[in-house]
Amino acid sequence: MICLDTNAVIAAINQRLSGVRRRLEAALSEGMTVGVPVIAIYEMWNGIKQSTRPQANALVLATFLTLDITSWPFEPEDAEEAGDIRAALERAGTPIGAYDVLIAGQARRRNAVLVTANTAEFTRVPGLRTEDWAVA
Repeated sequence: MICLDTNAVIAAINQRLSGVRRRLEAALSEGMTVGVPVIAIYEMWNGIKQSTRPQANALVLATFLTLDITSWPFEPEDAEEAGDIRAALERAGTPIGAYDVLIAGQARRRNAVLVTANTAEFTRVPGLRTEDWAVA
């Protein structure tokens, strides 16, 4: 199972990092489950609303979301997992961003590999598997 972080969605959409799009297409063609947390979708919408081309960018996101990708709602179990992660990282003195904690909670609870370019932050999360498809 794969979880796409916001920057992985952006890379897949804009295809500047064609390896990300290629690996996503391969995963989908292999029948892998690919999820996008609603938190990442929120971050995408925030960027769209602040952009100079909101209508065009909204259409691009809508088209992307028609792929065989599941939108993951944030559930109570995700909240508990994220709370565990935040507490552990704060005890260790290595906190990460609030939205990243929520995304990490969803990915770790589902035992999904988090595809992200933000490995410096996410690799601090115990038990979270990460991959950066832009470098592989």
